[in-house]
Amino acid sequence: MRRWLIVMAYVILLIVGITNKEYLLEWLRTSDPSWLPAMFLFSVLIASIPFLPFTLFAGLMGVKFGAIVGLLINWFGILFTSLIYFFLSRYYFRNYFTAYLGKYKGINKFQGLFEKNAFIAILFGRMIVIIPPQVFNIYCGIADIPFKHFFIATAIGMLPPMFMLAYSGEQLFLSLHNLLLGVVWYFLFLLGLFLCYKFWFHNKMDPSKK
Repeated sequence: MRRWLIVMAYVILLIVGITNKEYLLEWLRTSDPSWLPAMFLFSVLIASIPFLPFTLFAGLMGVKFGAIVGLLINWFGILFTSLIYFFLSRYYFRNYFTAYLGKYKGINKFQGLFEKNAFIAILFGRMIVIIPPQVFNIYCGIADIPFKHFFIATAIGMLPPMFMLAYSGEQLFLSLHNLLLGVVWYFLFLLGLFLCYKFWFHNKMDPSKK
């Protein structure tokens, strides 16, 4: 059902975009600050509904407002949504979300890692996006992870991917060279980060290293 919802959401957005192409392009070309409050609210709304394409929205924010302002809009939406899921799963719908997490068996292997160093695990998880964001937020809410660690690691960890989405949107219409260069550098950054994560994960989980 969730896959069909995602497909339907993209199809509807595609149809709306095609039928209103001229208006959409004109809206993207004008950087009107009066739209900023609405965009911050939309970022939370779109990030909180799993089947809505936040990646597309994040790129459009870069097109309209530039990389820095686009980063702030995207980062605010992701961070605020993460806090919503965290508190809902910890204090209000714990049983429901515990059952929901049962569908994601692979997340159990990270339990020991979270217990050993929750801050680093969350930081890596945000930057590399190993686990779907909503699942990640719910797990952190249910697990015995201090809110301070969750908040700070999420706030820092989401900066690189949110900046890259906004930067890609901005450069898409300005310079394909800069866009490709940015993608290459970001790929190398993620590769290095992933190798660091694998090394750290192996050392933490290897009994002989204790």
